[in-house]
Amino acid sequence: MKTNEIREKFLKYFGNHDHKVYKSASLIPTDDPTLLFTSAGMASFKAYFLGLKRDVSRAASCQKCFRTTDIENVGYTARHHTFFEMLGNFSFGDYFKKEAIAYAWEFSTKELNIPGDRIHISVFKDDDEAYDIWKNSMGVPSERIVKLGEKDNFWTIGVGPSGPCSELYVDLGEKVGCGKPDCGPGCDCPRFLEFWNLVFTQFNRAEDGTLTPLERKNIDTGAGLERVASILQGKTDNFESDAFTPIVNCVEKLTGHKFTESQQVKTAIKVVSDHARALAFAIADGGMPSNEGRGYVLRKILRRASRFAYSYLDQDKPFLHKIVPTVIEAMPSYPEVKENQAYITSLMIGEEEKFLQTLKSGSRILDDYIYDLKKKKDTVLPGEKAFMLHDTYGFPLDLTKEICMEQGLKVDEKGFEAELEKQKERGRANAVSAFVNFSAIDPANYTETQFTGYTDLAGEAKVLDAIKHEDGSAIVITDKTPFYAEAGGQAGDAGKITAGEAIFSVEKTEQAEGVYMHIGKWATEKTFAKGDKVTMQVDAQRRMDTKRNHTSTHLLHKALKEVLGDHVKQAGSYVGPDRLRFDFNHFKAVSDEQLEEIENKVNVEILKAEPVKTQVMNFDEAVASGAQALFGEKYGDTVRVVSVGTYSKELCGGTHLANSSEAGAFTIISESSIASGVRRIEALTGMAAIDELHKTRKREKEVAKVLDCDVPGIAKKAEKLLSSAKEQRKEIEELKQELLKAEVHKLNKFAKTQNNVTYISANMKDLSVKDMKSLADDYMSANNSTDLIFLASAADKANFVLKLSPKLVDKGLNAGKLVKEIAQFADGSGGGKPDYATAGGKSPEKLATAMTEGEKIIKSALDAI
Repeated sequence: MKTNEIREKFLKYFGNHDHKVYKSASLIPTDDPTLLFTSAGMASFKAYFLGLKRDVSRAASCQKCFRTTDIENVGYTARHHTFFEMLGNFSFGDYFKKEAIAYAWEFSTKELNIPGDRIHISVFKDDDEAYDIWKNSMGVPSERIVKLGEKDNFWTIGVGPSGPCSELYVDLGEKVGCGKPDCGPGCDCPRFLEFWNLVFTQFNRAEDGTLTPLERKNIDTGAGLERVASILQGKTDNFESDAFTPIVNCVEKLTGHKFTESQQVKTAIKVVSDHARALAFAIADGGMPSNEGRGYVLRKILRRASRFAYSYLDQDKPFLHKIVPTVIEAMPSYPEVKENQAYITSLMIGEEEKFLQTLKSGSRILDDYIYDLKKKKDTVLPGEKAFMLHDTYGFPLDLTKEICMEQGLKVDEKGFEAELEKQKERGRANAVSAFVNFSAIDPANYTETQFTGYTDLAGEAKVLDAIKHEDGSAIVITDKTPFYAEAGGQAGDAGKITAGEAIFSVEKTEQAEGVYMHIGKWATEKTFAKGDKVTMQVDAQRRMDTKRNHTSTHLLHKALKEVLGDHVKQAGSYVGPDRLRFDFNHFKAVSDEQLEEIENKVNVEILKAEPVKTQVMNFDEAVASGAQALFGEKYGDTVRVVSVGTYSKELCGGTHLANSSEAGAFTIISESSIASGVRRIEALTGMAAIDELHKTRKREKEVAKVLDCDVPGIAKKAEKLLSSAKEQRKEIEELKQELLKAEVHKLNKFAKTQNNVTYISANMKDLSVKDMKSLADDYMSANNSTDLIFLASAADKANFVLKLSPKLVDKGLNAGKLVKEIAQFADGSGGGKPDYATAGGKSPEKLATAMTEGEKIIKSALDAI
């Protein structure tokens, strides 16, 4: 039975038994920002399990799932996957154990035609009810029912809803078993394969472990589609079932390697097939490779697949995107992948191109490390070496670990972490602020500050503490405050606090565990004491400017999604009185046309004069209402929802305008890349935006004056001047090449012989590496009898070029290794291909020595062939 048929049969069966059939939810959870990915069928029915929704009592789905555990096992085993499909039927306070068991048995034996005598059952050791139903109602003999403990057959998330579960296993036969007389479900051998898990949620578990019955009992079941397909198709490896064979065949065709040719190739094809499929689905649902959260997971599996393709399938160019059309063809039930094919392809190519550059450079260094380790008969790569690969070459630690593991080596992870911590310490030392001495303040010594700043900019308060530092800076803590403390990317308020003649200038406001700290300096000799009554006044203009930028940030976020796509997710922000900065996930630069469209969309909402409303509500209610929650943010049970008309709705604790029109104007001043897959937009609002417009006009007039044209003619005139300069550069380059050709003949006087090999070693004064390479190529093309050319030059640094003939390469000489050894004499390093390599040295004054020693190294190498 084919995979697509199994999926359709399952949904039809439960639809006929009064279950509402749901389409698969997105792999990217929209209603729970604490989840990386949707990893189980029940995840999209959370509101029903919690009793927040009650309009449906029975449901069934085939859910797309993505799991991040055991990624390193994918490829090495028969059934580990990152992406898979989960068949599930659910009851929310409707049927319970008897019906759930009956459905599972009937579907398995009647619809899937699995012989009943091949199915074995496990139940929780204390669940006599489930045992009796299987034995007496379903007729499963007791020798095929096993009782297992809490580890195997009790579902729990710690404190909260929990319950026993029952699992269905298929017996794959004695030939794959361990042969032990007590072999059965729960045995470590592969004979009994679990394919369906029935969870009976019937208890609430307290912190002390006490179980009390739930008033409303639920059923949550899950059967892995790929696993069921392999059982029905008689396969012992999921990758040999029709869920994967089209993709495996595609990889074979693209690479010329066969699944069965070796264990290394089989592992590589499994990794590539699984990860390419997973990436296609995750990206189609809005995921994007990045350095954090779910984006990091996607980047990790893309790099893992690319590395296996590079190392074992001979793919040194972007390759994974070529598999996407086959994924689409093999899984027609999910049109979203085809709809996003161009986007998926573009993203994959960009990511893989960048990684292959890292892989090629880092692999050479790691190969040298591994060679040295094996030579010394060591088995552990030092942490500082792994960190250098990570820090200098961008080589991920998990990749270093996996490559070392394949070579029978380990990585000193503690040493790596120690080096990473040293780097962090250096960063912290460089970022010491004037207020670092206040970091020792313990918030536990104060009551939480009451914040009144959503409605007030001024107010009376009582001083809880006033601490002065010797450099004149100070911190004031009060029982309540209208000052907003820095949070959620929004800068803290500034202003002043007064009491009689005492004046304290607040430069910024921060908070720790609910205690607000007003940081600044005394403007008077007189200060505050504990218990003093003070008047607090926020800088109203600064707050207003900040509000303009914050509300506009929400509008920008929405506009980015509309123009670039729903994959856009906030990756960081700064909202201050001077500007706004918004970081977001996107795979390429935003075009000028897109930036203009985004800017226009924000300004349209400003001109609409939309009301900005704030509501406080339960987190689940807020998300259900469509409010945008940010992944990774920690939200309490009660959240604040900020809406700008009907256009934007986000969870936010910051301060905002009352009406969008108060933003005045919005202009984007820059768009840039800050990391792979992360873009940054900076923008201005209000008078700052208008001032920027004035500056732009002024600059245009100044440029027009320099170019001797009017403002509309700037582009045309600049284009004409650039074209002329390009022609002049071309002429100069042609003259330079002519002069270079004349130098070719001069190399003859440097020709020498060693061990019947003609070679050239010459100091080319101040020639560039590019020119020396060109010179070496031209000379060797014109002089077949010359087999080695070693050229050097010095300007800001020492430069070396080494070129070998195919004859010397065939005899085992390697230009990359030779030039690397030579460059050390000028405090440098280098490398390259066996026939051509370059190097640089930090000490150009040592060039003569390096050339002398280099010629010795070359002669020694020639003598050895």
